[in-house]
Amino acid sequence: MNKNYLYGLVLACFFSTSFFNLLHADPASLTNAEFVGSGECKSCHLDEYKSWQQSDHFKAMQEPTSETVLANFNNKTVEFHNIKSRFFKKDNDFFVETIGKGGKPQRYKIKYTFGYHPLQQYLVDTGNGHIQALNIAWDSRDKSEGGQKWYHLQPDEDITPEHPFFWSGHFQNWNTRCAECHSTNVVKNYNPKQMSYHTTFSEINVACEACHGPASEHVKLAKSDNLTKDNLALAFTKPAKINWTWKEGDPIANPEGEPSTSHIDMCGGCHSRRMPLKEIKVGTDYHDQYRLELLGENLYFDDGQIQDEVFVLGSFLQSKMHQNGVTCQNCHNPHSGKLVAEGNSLCAQCHAPTTFDTPKHHKHPADSSGAECVSCHMPTRTYMGVDDRRDHSFKIPHPDITQTDKPNACTNCHQDKNNQWAADELQKWPVNIEQSKWVLANQKARSQDSLGVAKIAASASDAQLPAIMRATLYQALANFPSQISVQAAKLALMDSNPLIRRSAVSSLAGLPADMRWQILEPMLNDQNTSVRFEVAAMLADVLDGLSNSARQKISGLLDEYETSIKLMEDSPSSQVSLANLAMRRNQPKKAEQAYLTALKLTPAYIPALLNLADLYRSQGNSVKEEKLLKEALEIMPDSSAVQHSYGLLLIRSKQYNKAIPYLKEAAELEDAQPRYAYVYAVALDGVKQTARAIEALKAADKRWPNQYELLATQILFMEKLGLTNQILRPLSKLSMIAPNAPQVQSWVQQYARQ
Repeated sequence: MNKNYLYGLVLACFFSTSFFNLLHADPASLTNAEFVGSGECKSCHLDEYKSWQQSDHFKAMQEPTSETVLANFNNKTVEFHNIKSRFFKKDNDFFVETIGKGGKPQRYKIKYTFGYHPLQQYLVDTGNGHIQALNIAWDSRDKSEGGQKWYHLQPDEDITPEHPFFWSGHFQNWNTRCAECHSTNVVKNYNPKQMSYHTTFSEINVACEACHGPASEHVKLAKSDNLTKDNLALAFTKPAKINWTWKEGDPIANPEGEPSTSHIDMCGGCHSRRMPLKEIKVGTDYHDQYRLELLGENLYFDDGQIQDEVFVLGSFLQSKMHQNGVTCQNCHNPHSGKLVAEGNSLCAQCHAPTTFDTPKHHKHPADSSGAECVSCHMPTRTYMGVDDRRDHSFKIPHPDITQTDKPNACTNCHQDKNNQWAADELQKWPVNIEQSKWVLANQKARSQDSLGVAKIAASASDAQLPAIMRATLYQALANFPSQISVQAAKLALMDSNPLIRRSAVSSLAGLPADMRWQILEPMLNDQNTSVRFEVAAMLADVLDGLSNSARQKISGLLDEYETSIKLMEDSPSSQVSLANLAMRRNQPKKAEQAYLTALKLTPAYIPALLNLADLYRSQGNSVKEEKLLKEALEIMPDSSAVQHSYGLLLIRSKQYNKAIPYLKEAAELEDAQPRYAYVYAVALDGVKQTARAIEALKAADKRWPNQYELLATQILFMEKLGLTNQILRPLSKLSMIAPNAPQVQSWVQQYARQ
């Protein structure tokens, strides 16, 4: 199984305008009294309504008919992953026969079409209100583009009914994975005891009130002729735009006016990788309602380019455009979903074509694909097999610092060339790669290079960089607890941007509990919800050492934080978060129940299996621990955490030689950690394979440079084998990392003169 499945499968859905009710819902209960529906909006806003009707959004989720279903349901049988599925029609209804939950063949009626172009999925009701998306989709592109066929969304996985990506599981569930961002006024109505849904909504599409908020008062004022410019009674109204003006000789338009976050607040919630923190209200500050994922591994490449499905906002927040006040509506029509201009004309709104749309700038023939602004500054990445999405960070390509496993816009087109060629070519251009220092700092952060802490902290403190880039580095400082990182965090806690304050809080994770409390106590009352909840997560384990008054101050926040996590209690990841919070609050029974609930939701969920196994280990229950770890090993053998945990189980049971292969895998897999390499080396030494242990530590030092533990252990093992002539190399690194450490000073005195 692909280890990255834990980062989620988010369906590529679109918007629709089909005004019908979800099965099992009482129609009378669907429309909140504050919501009026698009029909009311139409009477006053006909142009916007017509524009919306003409968009692809209108077609994206509909009842299945001969007009709306794009796929071949003419008794078509397809086979993927050794599972046959038959798509057919009967009496104007559409059906699929396939393997369902439990591995038994079943027949399902198609309830809704989901999506339109470049693919269309199909939703079925599996009972208890669960609406599931089949992971066999229809490629709706033209045949000339390779479309007009059935295909599987996870072609490289070994999909079985036990697999987390199997269509009837949590990751394909519409109620919790899709509905919130693709319908209006969604009420999930999840029953945790029955694990059932009674989901309702006002309109199944993203209609007017999804973006503008409830409109009943607005309509009431309009009908009574009391509506005024200052009293529109809507959560979101069109904000005053920044004016873009041209100064003589300046090739880029200049903003005049105060930048607004209104569009981020309105659009960001559904166009980002995030977790909700409270009940969502349209028009409320984004960071007070959501916890945005930063530019972390497996989500973004180390230069900030999109990697996994991250849905635009995290990418856009990196851009100079966002910093200068550009908003979503400068490029996109919010009602039609279309661009406000085509081709390079879109960029020419602010970038003078006489300067930028010329071969002198882009170095490609005019009117060629290489001359398109988006080719270099918004490269695409393909998701869900056929869906090309553009990176919205608008970066200048920098192949000089892009490693071979990272894409870049140059070699995306020039596929017969390599990064070195691209870097050499760009050196001939007048290109200013402004963010390269951040990339280099982020690379050091990801490799956990302890000698990079000063560079990481310096880039994190650079006020010229976008906040999300700085926040990513502050969060990474958690791996480098030191005077430098703590001082950087203290300054960042006073920053005006909540992303930076939140990350500064998390950067203190490696400090002792009393130090965390001393630094973070003033943050308990931060005005921003995402920051306060980060404080709660960082201080959940400090209660025992506090006075009664201090304990009361934080207990209320912890309860509020727990309530927030429960908003997604139908998610296995949220149950693991609840369990981890309970463990930090010394509530093992509560934690066990949450881990077990996570495994009921998704039996193959690796974090729940590993954490519950560790809980049983701490309780001395090795039988249950071993059972869970064997399950995890069978499900995800290419996870370093799984291999490491099972290897340690064998070590504790004194099966030392049997443990070595598992610890070796853990140390060498793609998602390994420096600690795993250290444990592997110590285990090798324990079975009298010290020479192999030294080689393993050398390899680890190349992968994670300047790790004190890895280097010091190298020296100890070299001493053990009498290889003192090899000690100077790791010692020279240690003397840079920790020159004042007594052990290092002793080694320097002993070996430096040899």
